[in-house]
Amino acid sequence: MHKIEVVVQPDCLRGVSEALRKAKIGSYRASDVTVLEPAKPDDGSYRGARYALGRARVKLELIVAENEVEPAVEAIRGGIEAFGKSDSELVIMPIDGFVRRTSA
Repeated sequence: MHKIEVVVQPDCLRGVSEALRKAKIGSYRASDVTVLEPAKPDDGSYRGARYALGRARVKLELIVAENEVEPAVEAIRGGIEAFGKSDSELVIMPIDGFVRRTSA
């Protein structure tokens, strides 16, 4: 089993999701994240209100079997390239154990 994490621009989510569906890759989790850069300030202010500076992104997390890693990565890359976006991060990690619990 492997865990795939990919951070993409929000407008790429639909393309990546469609590509994963076409590749028949199972479910995944999506969450909003902010990418902060150490060389830039962490926060700013506007009219006295503080807010985080950073790039808004979407993080997708998938757990896939060994034989699904390459199709999943190719689907993700295809979904990102369909929008012409290259500002993304992709991490693939082997995992030793995985338990999926579903409630009835």
